[in-house]
Amino acid sequence: MPYSIEFQISGLIVVVVLCIVFFSKPRWQSLQNSIFRVLLPLTAFELLMDIISVITIAERDNIPETLNNFFAKGYIISIYIWITGVALYVLSNFIYTNTPQKNITRIKVTGLLLIIAAAAGCVITIAAPLKYANYGRKIYSYGIPSTSTFIFAVYCIIVLSVSCLMNYRYLPFKRKIPLFAFVIMEGSVALLQVCFRSLLVIGFGTAICILIMYMTLENPDMDMIAKLNEANRRINNLLLNILPASIVAELKEKPSTFTEKYDNITVAFMDIVDFTEMSSVVGAENLVDILNSLFSEFDMLLDNYKIEKIKTIGDAYMIASGLPERYENNCEEMIKFLIQAQRTITNFNKRHNTTLQMRIGVNCGPVVAGIIGKKKFIYDLWGSTVNFACRMQSSGVPDRIQVSQNVYNLMKDKYNFESRETVDVKSFGTCHCYLL
Repeated sequence: MPYSIEFQISGLIVVVVLCIVFFSKPRWQSLQNSIFRVLLPLTAFELLMDIISVITIAERDNIPETLNNFFAKGYIISIYIWITGVALYVLSNFIYTNTPQKNITRIKVTGLLLIIAAAAGCVITIAAPLKYANYGRKIYSYGIPSTSTFIFAVYCIIVLSVSCLMNYRYLPFKRKIPLFAFVIMEGSVALLQVCFRSLLVIGFGTAICILIMYMTLENPDMDMIAKLNEANRRINNLLLNILPASIVAELKEKPSTFTEKYDNITVAFMDIVDFTEMSSVVGAENLVDILNSLFSEFDMLLDNYKIEKIKTIGDAYMIASGLPERYENNCEEMIKFLIQAQRTITNFNKRHNTTLQMRIGVNCGPVVAGIIGKKKFIYDLWGSTVNFACRMQSSGVPDRIQVSQNVYNLMKDKYNFESRETVDVKSFGTCHCYLL
């Protein structure tokens, strides 16, 4: 046979296998998916008609001209329908959640015009006579019907490219892939066909185009994996914002409540002075915005220290060092952070023209830490060490860091402290306290 059909046969095998895989299990329903499930068998039919038409042309001396014209024109019409199907598939990808309604209307009108143009091309194919090339040229030609398909393909590329540019910023990258695949396929196979006339690669190009669309958009397994990975990433980030990293890892391995005892950790409370009174002056909403900005700066500052944010309670900010990973000198780490936190408050007041003051209380000692309950759980601390740290804050002095006797004993050789008169601490009686 003077013509080569290896590429068409290879493309047909690819598409048939793709059809078997695609229709072997349920798929997520969408506009794009509905069009694609028609495109798949249509591509197989187009490739089959391509192969048959090449064979009948090669053997046209032994085949009735009517039968030969039937398969040749049938192939051309199938090409028109296939190009239209791909064009509609590409256009459907431009209809996305962020696409303005006026653009969606243009897309629908564009799709209707493409269908009308394809119908006109099919009429031309049926009415116009076919022209066959001589064997010596190593390629067949259908004359006007064949030429009109190339014109229609170029028209579709221009229309789709303009539509893509108009909706480019509203689309995620993978939704642009059908257009890229179609343009690359049409351009590359046409160039190859011109340079290597005996290859007949147009049919193979359609198979590759469909394969690219499947692998990037219509394979639910790949899409599911991507969505699951994204969901897991968001869940993991959310957990890391709520719980310490080591606790998150432990919960993944053993999703149950647990507690752990620590012999010596440092707990601190920071609380805004006269927060309730301030809300009546500046307004609760504005004050919450200010509080969020300040606490966000504290959160970023914590990235530089081995300290865990435990929780916020209204305008109180609770932190601890020495857990969940145990380490020595956690008390000193806490003092360093609190000194820097005071500087942060001073800078914050200058930048926002505010007069926020904070009482800070610190204590160290044994605690029990962990997660309890089944719903809306948090990583929390329990014990007298925590309670006394809270009392150090509530009985403290604005803009000063008040520490317990335990903290003073550990840090007196490294920092200067001012002894206060004995303070009556609720639930603990008269206690010695110190200001850093």
